[in-house]
Amino acid sequence: MRTYGKRLIRGAADKATKQAAESRDAVLWDILLPEKVCRCKIQGSSELIIARFPQNWATVPEWAKPGQAVRIAHRGGIRGYIEVVGFGRAIPMPVSGSATPTPDTPENAILVGCLIKAIPQTPGMSVYVTTGRARFSGVEYAIPAVAMTAGSAFKMNMGMAMGDVAGVLNISAPSAGQFRYDLFSLSPSLIVTKTAGAAFTTAESKPVLPSGHLPIGYLLVRGGQTVITAADIGQIWSAPVPASIAPTATDNGTTWSILASVKDQYGNAITTSLGWNITATIASGDGSIVPASGNTGSGSSFTFTYTEGTAGTLVNIEFTVSQGEYYAYGQALLQL
Repeated sequence: MRTYGKRLIRGAADKATKQAAESRDAVLWDILLPEKVCRCKIQGSSELIIARFPQNWATVPEWAKPGQAVRIAHRGGIRGYIEVVGFGRAIPMPVSGSATPTPDTPENAILVGCLIKAIPQTPGMSVYVTTGRARFSGVEYAIPAVAMTAGSAFKMNMGMAMGDVAGVLNISAPSAGQFRYDLFSLSPSLIVTKTAGAAFTTAESKPVLPSGHLPIGYLLVRGGQTVITAADIGQIWSAPVPASIAPTATDNGTTWSILASVKDQYGNAITTSLGWNITATIASGDGSIVPASGNTGSGSSFTFTYTEGTAGTLVNIEFTVSQGEYYAYGQALLQL
């Protein structure tokens, strides 16, 4: 009975010890999320101590940031086991050194602004970049506006507000059927620059960012392009596919010659080794069209002949390409 009594007392003492937890404030120094541990400093000590945090943390909570006060607990019954249990109330002072960790130098980045935009008035083969703020080597800078000087690309009739333009850059189009990416970037001297890429047809390529520059964005330029509009900004290249049919009608008296051309998503003529099968249908009005369908062969177009019906009629002729996974549509309106 005496032995049994000692076991009861020892078990009660162990249970009370395990439930006891001494807690104190600490300053969070850094976090190792994969290992589920962090390092802290406590009052009166400059040593970094290891503390664990809950295993179900997939991401670090808002309050658990380096330099913040946290509450740590010394779990009773487990030697040297320290864990973070919540946010603290005060930042303890160490014996020597800083009370908080030295923050890392933030990465270079464009913080706000620096957007590529099309010229709002009298657009042509030019774009402009807006002003904004950027960070280099941990220091924030305001990106200055360019002046409207004689001989500069920034002109009065472009419709941009002075003070909002960090740079106006001229663009040249590649040869017909080709594409090119131009890269716009910000140099450490806060100057907007353009790096022209190599022209391509079937496999895209992009220019390399100059050393030390911050990327602003890419502009896709099409072969033979003569104007850059807002729809061109942010466009991403994809392999050309038939997207539309552009008909051109010529009045020959009582008949019309209609040239139906297959275009890709960029408005360029597109061909295929087997040719495109174009079908012509009179959707409204009368008269006749021959042939009912035709193949473009090695080219991108086919000519149909429409014979007029009732005078004064508005005739709608629809053209379609439905070939495997490709589909394109177009229509011609003829006033007789």
